[in-house]
Amino acid sequence: MNKKWLIFIFSISFILIAVQKREEVLQVGKFYRPEKILKLQNFEKAKVDLKGNDLEMVKLWESILTGRSRPVSAAIKERYKMLGLSHIFTPSGFHLSAVLNPIMKIIKNDHYQIILLFIIGLSVGLLPGFSALKRMVLIKGHQKILGTHIGFITALLIDVLFGTFQNNTLSFTYSFLFLGIIYSGLEGLGLIFWFFFAQLLLAYFQGDHVSLFLLIFSPILNLIFSLIMPILFLISFPLWSWQIDLGICLLDFFQYLVNVFAQITTFLPSIEIHSFTLVALLCFLLKKFKMVIFILFIFSNNLNLDVTNYPQQPRYYFQPIEVKKVIYSKKDLLVYLKNGRCRFKLIKGFWWESCSPKRRSNYKKIKKLSSLS
Repeated sequence: MNKKWLIFIFSISFILIAVQKREEVLQVGKFYRPEKILKLQNFEKAKVDLKGNDLEMVKLWESILTGRSRPVSAAIKERYKMLGLSHIFTPSGFHLSAVLNPIMKIIKNDHYQIILLFIIGLSVGLLPGFSALKRMVLIKGHQKILGTHIGFITALLIDVLFGTFQNNTLSFTYSFLFLGIIYSGLEGLGLIFWFFFAQLLLAYFQGDHVSLFLLIFSPILNLIFSLIMPILFLISFPLWSWQIDLGICLLDFFQYLVNVFAQITTFLPSIEIHSFTLVALLCFLLKKFKMVIFILFIFSNNLNLDVTNYPQQPRYYFQPIEVKKVIYSKKDLLVYLKNGRCRFKLIKGFWWESCSPKRRSNYKKIKKLSSLS
């Protein structure tokens, strides 16, 4: 394991995600149309004659190949997200590696492998979308020429300057993070734990909870998917009836495992990710056990501690008249009245109200004073 490489990868990833989260409210890119996604006509024709579960599995199959996940039901996507498998809906290096690994074992000559990657890159480059897949082909090609680490960094620099970085920064960050972990030299349990730490990092910024079952279920499902992905790709064209039946059978089996594992994850409470959780786990993975104990000792004193002060009692008497509007939020309750407004806030187990009367404008004050004079 290359510790310096991992620290470099996670540091850059943390900065990239933090900057994107910071600019999420300010940017207007989310109001524009996303990049075009390829539609497969043979799948569109096949879906006409299908219903129920078979139709859902074909939609899932199409989304795996093209990244077009909108037709897939929200319930299915939620189960994949729960198990850390959202990357399945985005054709990327994971899909490419699953399809290319059997071919690369047959074609062992490096020159022929470079030619094959060049042909794939040229073909994918002419298609709309597929940002992550184009980036992965670029990385694979440079690694064959410049080596694992230098080829990885060089390809990503080219992608930043001339590639898809500007159009899909988040996809670039995910590629940088997870591929960086793979190219660190980790194997076995070490790779699983660092992938889990990466999922915790993403959950920290997204505000999601994470289940400990991901350590077991996610590697199993990723392994099974890497085995069936080449078959799904090969039988996708021209998509005759026997191909549809075989593809649905494979996806039914995979979806059954996803449903079972997603159900099991509900039995164990999920973990809410805080900054000290990330720091403590990072020190544990780097085998800084004394630092882990120190961090737990420092932060445990502040857990579940409500440091909010009790509000002061108002100095004036306020009689609310006629409720106009009520606004609910996670932190408080705001009530607009005819003669003012009141804010109700839960502090240390008690509801406290803070009311303010409606102030008259300066124009009305001046008019009243002038009438008195």
